[in-house]
Amino acid sequence: MNKDKSRNLRQALGSFPTGVTVVSCLDKNENALGFTANSFTSVSLDPKLISICIDKESFNIDSFSIAKHFAVSVLSEDQQSISTTFAMPNEDRFKNIDWRAEDTGSPIISGAVAWFDCNTEQIVDAGDHLILIGKIIAFDSSPKTPLMYLRGNYVNLGLEQKMLLAMENENTEIIVGAIIEWRKKVFLLKDNNSDSLYFPSASRLGHIDDNQSLLGVLKNLNLSINEHYLFSVFEKAEDKTSLIYYRAQAKEGAEDLVNSFYAFDDIPFDKLSDDASRIMLKRYIKERELNAFGIFVGKESEGKVEALSKNNQNT
Repeated sequence: MNKDKSRNLRQALGSFPTGVTVVSCLDKNENALGFTANSFTSVSLDPKLISICIDKESFNIDSFSIAKHFAVSVLSEDQQSISTTFAMPNEDRFKNIDWRAEDTGSPIISGAVAWFDCNTEQIVDAGDHLILIGKIIAFDSSPKTPLMYLRGNYVNLGLEQKMLLAMENENTEIIVGAIIEWRKKVFLLKDNNSDSLYFPSASRLGHIDDNQSLLGVLKNLNLSINEHYLFSVFEKAEDKTSLIYYRAQAKEGAEDLVNSFYAFDDIPFDKLSDDASRIMLKRYIKERELNAFGIFVGKESEGKVEALSKNNQNT
């Protein structure tokens, strides 16, 4: 399969939302090994069987292909950094990770939404992956919100729900804006009176047929976007206004608005309307270069970035 078709297939498969797991075992020297995977599947309730896929190119493949036991930990939405750790090519992914052993001795991530401790029932050769089928020996679960993965991005369900509730509350002052990229350029509007630049925004996310919403504003600008992802949520100190910013890619056809797009290296940061916009855009450019995005949560001048990543899964 050529690269373009392979990329298109990956994008199509990525349209199916999944949870995120860490699959783990002990190697022949009793060292803990693990990798991030979103290929976890329930196979059978009687007998109790689950399956997971592992890339044959993974440096863990030799150990998992002979392991008699393995465990699957379903990560919670506050464990994004753990998912990133186990997707990176680190020799000791369990360093600084809190884990424990249950029946088989396979590592189980503390704080996981659910876990399954398994004996290896069968290993199936399937193209460029191996399918591990495990017989569940022990398991447990909790009511925590799971970490979700969709179209190459982690989705924070809890935070998204809180923002939707805030936008639906008539007593909450809300500004919803967007950082829109096209060919490594960012879309900025110009204030004709002050010559300052600002992001498109509105009082709600809304719908394209709602002229007072952000999506309606973008439609009126003849700017079409692909999927939008939460990028920054913060509160203005002086008036307690809540600001919610999304990031998105402009669809092809944005050539008509080329004069409103600014290349990363040519953005006149001094003309941006406020310090928060400058800080947010600089963070966006940095994270775009790393191809790893986060969600900023906090006050206008302080807060934290919840780590996200676009690393490949099942490695």
